[in-house]
Amino acid sequence: MLQQVELYSALGKAEQNNLFAKLEQIYANLPRTSCDGCATCCKWGSPPAFFIEYLNMYRYVRDNMKKDWLDILKKSTEYFYLELVDVNQKCPFLNDDNNCSIYNVRPFSCRSYGLLSKKDFETGDRGLKKLAQKFKDEYDLTIPEEIINYELPWCGKVVSDRGSYLEKSTLAGLAAQIGSLDYTFFPQELVDQEGTLLPYPVHLMNAVLGTGARSRKIKVMKQFVDEGSKELLNHFVEKASSFQF
Repeated sequence: MLQQVELYSALGKAEQNNLFAKLEQIYANLPRTSCDGCATCCKWGSPPAFFIEYLNMYRYVRDNMKKDWLDILKKSTEYFYLELVDVNQKCPFLNDDNNCSIYNVRPFSCRSYGLLSKKDFETGDRGLKKLAQKFKDEYDLTIPEEIINYELPWCGKVVSDRGSYLEKSTLAGLAAQIGSLDYTFFPQELVDQEGTLLPYPVHLMNAVLGTGARSRKIKVMKQFVDEGSKELLNHFVEKASSFQF
């Protein structure tokens, strides 16, 4: 689990070190893209973001989406607790029209999707089979097979203004540059070995909910799976709703 970092202190450090401007400079190396808006890439879950990207999204939501704060908090809390047991969890920023409500500050994982050829595209092992077995053995909690086995499909509908796919090494290099910005907040060894890529709702809940509330995740999941109930979840949704961006 990523160590706790005080949110407002981190925002201050990012601004003092011009990290948001540096992030935009890295993004500028990617081509402009368009697609048919099917939102397949937004419905499999919440795409991962580096910590600096989370801060970038956070301040955008804070400054531009006040009317949506409660909805984002509700969706993010539900995602945090149910991502492994509810197949209906999706990115909290996907609106009813299949559009991204934070498109201008979307993370690298979103910007780079569709930029690799089918031959080069790979999702990697998410380690869910081992995790599912651990949950079954230790908590008698069953993760749905649909979640365990899901793989984000390659997309051939993305059109790049450069007219060609990028090399894997190019994307890996840009991702590494973004990751290095997180050295401002975490030890380099932690960033390089464990990584700071987490879904936005997980980053957010690390700031919104206390350690005790986050530690009840298994209990919330079991209540949802075993009883079909969101009673405990709704308690934490209400708790999170008092947070001010």
